[in-house]
Amino acid sequence: MASIPEWTTYIVVGCLVGLVFAGRAIYYRPDGRDLKRVADSFMGGVCLGLVLSLNSYKVFTYLLPGEIVHYESAYELHIPGPSFGRSGRCEAGLRFKDLNTERWIELCTTELEFNERRKKGMDVVLVTAHSNKIGSYIVGYQFIYK
Repeated sequence: MASIPEWTTYIVVGCLVGLVFAGRAIYYRPDGRDLKRVADSFMGGVCLGLVLSLNSYKVFTYLLPGEIVHYESAYELHIPGPSFGRSGRCEAGLRFKDLNTERWIELCTTELEFNERRKKGMDVVLVTAHSNKIGSYIVGYQFIYK
């Protein structure tokens, strides 16, 4: 949703959880209301709230109802592909633009799988995506002739 800034939502959720933690520090330790303890509780709550809310839009996109859409998109093959963790990379990455969110999506693949699914002259990928107001996720794709 373009009307809701994503990172602002994460920071607001983190601050609200931080306020709850700070309130608990004040309420349960009325004799020790020093500023350092309250600040530490607030920062711990902010960090926890931020980490817990980071993938919330992706989860809501997956869980909320929407419609299945099909669209054609040009694609690119990148070797090596995107990283998946601290020490690894995919052998190849299939990259295409999601027309619903206007973002580039890169999927892990191998050169062998890419060559098996794609025949000569197939220069477009037909993408099947689940889409709703929050975003979309890829259900499947196949290479087609234009």
